[in-house]
Amino acid sequence: MDRCEKRMGRAEKLVVLLADEGVRWQETVEIMDVEIEELVGNVFISAACIAYFGAFTGTYREKLVAQWLESTQAKGIPVAENFDLIKIMGDPVVIRGWGIAALPTDKVSIENGILSTQAQRWPLMIDPEEQANRWIRNI
Repeated sequence: MDRCEKRMGRAEKLVVLLADEGVRWQETVEIMDVEIEELVGNVFISAACIAYFGAFTGTYREKLVAQWLESTQAKGIPVAENFDLIKIMGDPVVIRGWGIAALPTDKVSIENGILSTQAQRWPLMIDPEEQANRWIRNI
């Protein structure tokens, strides 16, 4: 009798814990449904970023993405409204490794890292720190 009561107590705890996991799983499924729906547009814009971003500054890159988002939405292609190349194509572990290796952690530098690791050809990239140093030297 005592053994059965202990088993029943453990079973009740397990059911409560699994119910909490069920809620978390349901939220994850809902997020994944939205991500799957936006997949085509996100991949399309990611490919455009990888193909064209290299030579442009951060400000111009943001303008390009805004125009691409507007165009894809106008054509009815589902895409994330808050598209971010780093979130879509970046691997957080790899990006963290770049920071540990003392590489710059600004948005443009991380995007440049993604471009150089994801592109099939060597892209032309602008280093914002080097550009700033050249500008200061020319003053």
